[in-house]
Amino acid sequence: MSIIRDDNFYRRIGYLIPIVSFGGIFLAILVSPWFSWTKNALSDLGAHAGSDIIFNSSLIISGILFLTYSIHIYIKHENAIAYVGAFFISLSAVFLTLIGVFPETYGDIHYTVSVGFFVTLPIGILLYSGYLALETKDKKLFLFGVLVFLLSIIIWSYPWKQAGITGVAIPEFLSALVAVLWLIYYNYLVFGWQ
Repeated sequence: MSIIRDDNFYRRIGYLIPIVSFGGIFLAILVSPWFSWTKNALSDLGAHAGSDIIFNSSLIISGILFLTYSIHIYIKHENAIAYVGAFFISLSAVFLTLIGVFPETYGDIHYTVSVGFFVTLPIGILLYSGYLALETKDKKLFLFGVLVFLLSIIIWSYPWKQAGITGVAIPEFLSALVAVLWLIYYNYLVFGWQ
């Protein structure tokens, strides 16, 4: 069997993505006593010596894994809605990789790819979840996708500065977390645990 059609290959990648991405973020925070959840952006970790290699490489690796994972969506379905959802998910994976390639020190490029990631991922999840609900008649994943989309909007719309939080690390983390929870649930529904 070709690896590109091997479900076990994609199942393992689906569970590996959160471990690599969040593992790298927390390890970078662990070696950065200066980091503040309320005053910094997660991307600050990619611009300081000591945490930069850990943070940037974990995003590059998890972005490549996520892009690879999105291939199974194209293979599994022959539907325009699924393809559009897969396109946005794939694009978010490219943006995630580029956040690590172009850390904060790159200025506008970094800002553009960061915003691109946080915008395209919930859109892709919403569209692909919608397609799956139509195909399988199972509404749970679709409702989860809608929840991820709405929570992403709420998280980024919340007046964090009025709450005394000047950095964006918390909204970045929360919006990534809800998307990762969707990924884990989706991976479980499609491939199971083992």
